[in-house]
Amino acid sequence: MVLKQLTIPNTYFFNCLFIFLSFSVVQAQKYGKITGRILHIETLKPLKKVEVSIKNLSLSVQTNKLGVFNLENVPFGKHLLAVSHKNYDTQIFEINLQASVLDLGTIYFYQTFDKIDFEEPITEQNIFLFGTDDVFLKRASFDFSQSFFSLRGYEARHTQISLNNISLSNNFDGFPQWQSVSRLYDITRQRQTVIGLSPDNENFGSLSGTTKINTNPAYFRGGYRLSGSYSNKNYTGSIMATYHSGLLKNTLAYSFSASRQWGEEGYIAGTLYDAYSLYGAVSYKFNPKHSIVLSGFFTPSRRGKVTAITQRVYEQFGRKYNPLWGWQEGEKRNSSMQNNQSHTVILNYAYQEKNTSLTANVAYLQNNNAASKLDFINVPNPFPNYWKYLPDIADNPQINWLQLYEINLNTDNLPDAGNARYMLYNQHSNYQKLAANMIVKRTLNDKINFSAKINYNRQYSDNFARPKDLLGAEFFTDVNPFTTIDNKPTKNDALGVLQKGLKDKIKYNYSLTGSHYGAFVQLAYKTRRYSGFISGNFKRTTYLRQGKFLNEAYPENSLGKSSKPAFNNAGIKMGLKYDIDSIHQVSINGLFSTRPPLAKNTFINARENNNIVPDIKSENSTSLELNYRFNHPLLQGRLTAYATQIKNATSVNAFFAEIGSGIDYFQEVTSKINKRYFGLELGLEYQVLDNFSTSLVAALGEHVYNNNPEVGINFNTADLNEDMIHPTGFKDLGKAYIKNYKLANGPQQVFSLGGFYSNPKNWWLQGTANYFSQGYLAVSNTTRTSDFYNNPQNYGQPYEDIDFNLVKQLLKQERFNPYILCNISAGKWWQYKGLRIKLVASIHNLFDTKYISGGYEQARIANYGALVADTQNGASERNFGPKYWYGFGRTYFINLALSLNKSSKAKNYVNSF
Repeated sequence: MVLKQLTIPNTYFFNCLFIFLSFSVVQAQKYGKITGRILHIETLKPLKKVEVSIKNLSLSVQTNKLGVFNLENVPFGKHLLAVSHKNYDTQIFEINLQASVLDLGTIYFYQTFDKIDFEEPITEQNIFLFGTDDVFLKRASFDFSQSFFSLRGYEARHTQISLNNISLSNNFDGFPQWQSVSRLYDITRQRQTVIGLSPDNENFGSLSGTTKINTNPAYFRGGYRLSGSYSNKNYTGSIMATYHSGLLKNTLAYSFSASRQWGEEGYIAGTLYDAYSLYGAVSYKFNPKHSIVLSGFFTPSRRGKVTAITQRVYEQFGRKYNPLWGWQEGEKRNSSMQNNQSHTVILNYAYQEKNTSLTANVAYLQNNNAASKLDFINVPNPFPNYWKYLPDIADNPQINWLQLYEINLNTDNLPDAGNARYMLYNQHSNYQKLAANMIVKRTLNDKINFSAKINYNRQYSDNFARPKDLLGAEFFTDVNPFTTIDNKPTKNDALGVLQKGLKDKIKYNYSLTGSHYGAFVQLAYKTRRYSGFISGNFKRTTYLRQGKFLNEAYPENSLGKSSKPAFNNAGIKMGLKYDIDSIHQVSINGLFSTRPPLAKNTFINARENNNIVPDIKSENSTSLELNYRFNHPLLQGRLTAYATQIKNATSVNAFFAEIGSGIDYFQEVTSKINKRYFGLELGLEYQVLDNFSTSLVAALGEHVYNNNPEVGINFNTADLNEDMIHPTGFKDLGKAYIKNYKLANGPQQVFSLGGFYSNPKNWWLQGTANYFSQGYLAVSNTTRTSDFYNNPQNYGQPYEDIDFNLVKQLLKQERFNPYILCNISAGKWWQYKGLRIKLVASIHNLFDTKYISGGYEQARIANYGALVADTQNGASERNFGPKYWYGFGRTYFINLALSLNKSSKAKNYVNSF
C-alpha cells in the first residue's frame, strides 16, 4: 500500500504550535481565589456594591449584601488589591497569593483615618469584646459591660490581650494591664479578636480568647484628628489630638497622640478623675523584606475610688453614696486615691519573604502604682458608715477631716505626743517588666501553615507603704496594734527606727520576682471545605519573694529570700471546621491545659513573711466549644455551646473575722477548687431593609463551684490569744460546703433586643433593651465550714441547740433581682472635601433603673451565734450584711470629632505584625 503524502502549510503548522505553547503556559500558571468581607468602619455594617479589583489586571467584583466578595482566577504572586466606592476613598493593599484561597478576613472601609464612631471609654470589662464584627460580641461590648457581665463566666485573667505582640498580663495577679494604653482610643483601634478556643497563629490563647492590638503607624491613614467628650459617668470632659503621617514613599510612617480626661467627680460622689496619655511611634520599611516599628506610651493618672455598701446604708443615702470622702477647705477629699504612672516602650522587627515571616519583639514596661488608705490606731473609726455609728449618721455622712487634724494635734500632754493617730498612707506597687518573643510563620504548601513562638518575660516589683499625709502629726510609730508581745504591739520593721516620717517606708517592704519562659507551636490545615489545627505550648514559671523588713511577729521568715516555687505547665488545643456551603459553617474546638497559680495565691501573707501555700499545684482546664455560623444575605449570626471545667484552683484572702475558732486577722487559703461552666451564646442580626436591621443576642450560662474545696486559716502566734486558736499559726477548717453554689461573675443569663437605623444623609440611630438575670452574691468560704458551728466565746466549743433549718436559710446564696436596661445612641457626620465632622451621643440606662451589679458576703461574722444575732432584725438592719455594688443610673456621653485627611498618594501595606 502506498501512503499519500500529506503536505501541511507552514502557516498552519506555526499557528498550531503557538496555540499549543500558549495552552501549556496557561496550564503551568497557577490561579487562586481572594475572598473577604468589607464593613463600614463607623457602624461595622456590611457594605454592598463595593468594587474589589486587581491593579493592572482586568479582574474585578462587587460585594454582596453581606459585604462579602470572591475574586476568582487571580494568578499566584504579588498584586495590588484596590477597594473602591463612590462615597469612600479608595484603599490599596499589597497581597501575596500563594494558595488556592486567600482569605483576607474583614476589611474596614474608612473615609478618614479614625476608626470607630462610638467613642465611649473602653474598660477592662469590654476591651476583649470590642473590635469585632461578631454580633454577640458587638452587643456585649457596649450593652453588657455596665452589669459586670463576664464572657462565659470567666475571670478577666482568662482573657489574653497583646499590644504589638507583647502580652499586657500582669505576672502576679494575671489581669491585663489595660490602663497603660486604655485612654489612647485613636491608636488602639486596630484590633483582631480571636473568639474562645479558635486558632491563633501567634499565641496559644486562653479560655476567653485573645485580643491583639496593633499600633503600627503604617496601618493608619494619614491625617489629623481632634476630639472632645462630655460625660457624667467616670469623668466630665476629655480631649484628644492625633496625627498620622501615613506611609511616606512606601518606607516611613509615624504617629503621635495625646489625650486628657478630667472631672471633679463622676456619677458617684467624690470620685475625682485626672488622666493624661501620650503616644509616639515610628515605622520604617527598609525594603520589601525588612521593617521595624518603635513605639512608646506614657499614661499618668489619678482617680478617687468607691467602695461597696450595705443595704442599710443604701436605703439611707442611695446608690451615689461614697463614704470614702469628706469636705476639706471647701473641696471633696477622697481618702482612697489611685495614682498610676505607666511607661511602655516596644520595638518590633519583621522579616517577610515568599513563604516565611519572622517577627522579633522586645518591650520594657514600668508601672508605678500608689493607692492611698486612711489609717487609725487607738482612736475612733473615721469612716461614717462604720457599723457602730449606724443609723445615726444622717447629719455626718462623710469623713470629718478637720476632726482628724484636731485629734492628731492635741497630743501635747500624752506619752506619745506628736504620734499620728490618724494617717493617710500610700500602698506602693512599682514593677518593671522585660518581655521578648520571636514568632515564625511558614506556608508549607497550599494547604498547610506552620507557626511557632518562643517567649520570655521577667517582672520585678517593689511593694511597700509610705506616709502620704500625717494630718498634722510629727511622725508615725511603725507598729502593728493587732499583734502584741508582752502586751506591746509588734514592730513592723524591727531593725529600723520606730518613729518614721513622710520619706520612710512603713508597715511592709518586700519585692516579688516572677519569671516566665515558654514556647508555642501550631499546624493549620485548610482545603476548600475543611480546615483544622492543632497547637501546643509549654511554660515554666518561677516566683521569688525577698523581704526587706524584719517583722517582729515573724522573726524567722520575714527578712530575706523565700524558697523559689517553680511550675511547669503545658497545653494542647485543636479544632476542626467544615464549610457546609457559602452560608453555613460548623466547627468544634477543644483545649486541655495547665497554668501556674498566681503569685498572690502562692504566698500566704507576702506583706509580712515568706510562707508559701503548702503543696500548691498548678490548676488545669478542660474546655470544649461547638460553633454554628451562618451568613445569609439577610440573616447572619453565631450559635455557640461551651463546656469548661477548671480544677485545682487556689485562692488566698485576708480579713478580720470572728470565726468559730476565735477572733483575729486571718489569711484564708482555699485550695483544690473546682469550677464548672456550661452555656450557650447566640447572636442574630436580620437585615429588614437596606438601612434598618434588628438583632437578638442571648447568653445562657450555668457557672458553679463543682466540689467542696479545702479551707485553712493562717495567723501569727506572737500573742497568747492566737495560741488558743492553734499554736502553729495554722488551722485546717476542713471542707467548705459550696458545691453547686453559683460563681459570682455577673449575670449568667442575658437577653438583648436591638434595632439599628442608618440614614443615607449620614446619620444613624441605635436602641437596645437588655434583660439581666441569674446574678449572685459572692459567698464566704469560711462561713460554710464546720467551724461555723463553734462558739469563739467558749474556746471554740460547738454551739448548743443549733436550728439547722435556720442555718439552711442563713447560708442560702442570694440571687439578685432581674432587671432591664435600655440604651440608646445616635451619630451624625458631615464631609467637606478632606474635612470630616462627627457627632456621637449615647445614653445608658435610659429609664434610670435601680439594680445590683455585684456584691459579696462579709466574712466578719463567720459563726452561727453572731450570724443569728446580726440577722434577727431583718436585712435592712444588719450591721454586717452583704456589701453590694449598685449600678449606675442614667448616664450620658457626647463626643465631637474633627478629622482632616492628609493628601497623600502613598498606599497602605500590611506588615506581619
